[in-house]
Amino acid sequence: MSTTLNENIMSIITDYQISFGIRKVHNKDFKLISSISPTLDSMFFEFRNVIDCDDLLEVINLRIANPPQSQDFLYTTQGLQMMKIGYSVTKMYHDVEEYEANPNMSANYTLPTADFKEIVKAWRNFLNNEK
Repeated sequence: MSTTLNENIMSIITDYQISFGIRKVHNKDFKLISSISPTLDSMFFEFRNVIDCDDLLEVINLRIANPPQSQDFLYTTQGLQMMKIGYSVTKMYHDVEEYEANPNMSANYTLPTADFKEIVKAWRNFLNNEK
């Protein structure tokens, strides 16, 4: 079973062209994620430590644990980006104020919530393992 799980994670990493790296800026190491979407990349910039990732995973798990027809969770970052975490789809918006002014606007990026959860877990593991 864990082989299938690892294959699933690797497939998601490959599908979204996820790579992790460290860049030195002013003599300080910054951990970065790169993917097929600048929106996805910028969202992860908001989750710089394991605790923040754990908080996000908790929200995702709470949403998945509830019935599909229950309300989506709105998650605003410190940088005022926003995610609308649904049972099956997560939508990302660059500007929470713009979304609040027009909740029917198109998301800047959308992906399956199950995939998003696996990407968050991989990012969390990278943050935790790379000192």
